[in-house]
Amino acid sequence: MLALSTVIYAALVPATLYALSVVYPYLPVFSYGHVNDLDNTVKKFEKQFVDEKSAKDAASDKRREEYTKTTSTFYNLITDFYEYGWGESFHFAPRYEGEDFHASIRRYEHYVASQLNIPTPWNVLPTEEAKMPRVLDVGCGIGGPMRTVAKFFKYRVRITGINITSEHIVRAKRYNAREGIKNCDFVQGDFNKIPVPDNTFDAIYDFEATLHSTDTLTTFKELYRVLKPGGRIVTAQYTLLDAYDEKNEYHVDIIRRVDNTNGCYCAGRKTAKTTKALQDAGFKVLSNEDVFSKEAGSDIKFSEVFEGMRGGRFTGTQFGCWCTYAFCWIGETLRILPKGTAEVQSMLMGAAQSFKEAGRENILTPGMLYVLEKPKA
Repeated sequence: MLALSTVIYAALVPATLYALSVVYPYLPVFSYGHVNDLDNTVKKFEKQFVDEKSAKDAASDKRREEYTKTTSTFYNLITDFYEYGWGESFHFAPRYEGEDFHASIRRYEHYVASQLNIPTPWNVLPTEEAKMPRVLDVGCGIGGPMRTVAKFFKYRVRITGINITSEHIVRAKRYNAREGIKNCDFVQGDFNKIPVPDNTFDAIYDFEATLHSTDTLTTFKELYRVLKPGGRIVTAQYTLLDAYDEKNEYHVDIIRRVDNTNGCYCAGRKTAKTTKALQDAGFKVLSNEDVFSKEAGSDIKFSEVFEGMRGGRFTGTQFGCWCTYAFCWIGETLRILPKGTAEVQSMLMGAAQSFKEAGRENILTPGMLYVLEKPKA
């Protein structure tokens, strides 16, 4: 009997350790040291912006008045989850059949960098920062795109990231230092009030950051102000597609849920309206296309990252989302994770569902990619 138990024990221990080694990289680690009273913070956010009774209109006056607070609170709540389930670049990317999710993210970032039309001084050393073209990263997040773009140009451009969330800048600096990223700096602030003189930047890029703008014309005018004449901006805009029917209550409700669970303002943003706002700000539109359309060469719709394994992310599947929720609930119960962690995951599951429905109805794209130029005087 003792021999049998020894054999079972000897078999179970290695099997358990192997199982843990496989699962461990996929387990979320959420400390939330940057959020005071997580449970109360998420409840306040949901009560004000998500609950159907108090937030029927995603673009409420109160929410618009406090847009910087809304955006900062949103990212303080979800950043740990985004890093765990998405990576260091908080944006979608068009994908080819068989292409790895993270490979598609990098390819998209490289493509955007290639469209900036920067006359890179290859004879300038990475240490000669004063001679380099300056690039603005709008809503830089934790610096995923910044690190890709910096490497793309072999550290021969100077990139400034602006972000409203201080925790993002803390992490971006840490990750930049870890990878030895050169010639990058940060500004904590509002992209509607960028603290630099006119005509500062040679180029600007925006990976879905301005979806948090409550007034796109004001935002676009500010980006126009800081861009040098002849410079380019490449911006990925969330826009409503032609299939969107403002008289269809289901369509309206989907977009309301997209806005409320992502802290953004897609309601009313049809492609034509966005194009007009960019032109009214002064930009010349060189091109624009929905990079997630079949016509643009994307084999996989943006919403498929939440549909199944074809989306390339286990954590994005419905089963993966429920596994994460269960882990958070157990972690809270055992007091390993702070109270409120499971509620944040529940909110993000609602966001995933709204994106799935928007994709199925073909009423929204997060990648209406504009290449714009500020005309020379």
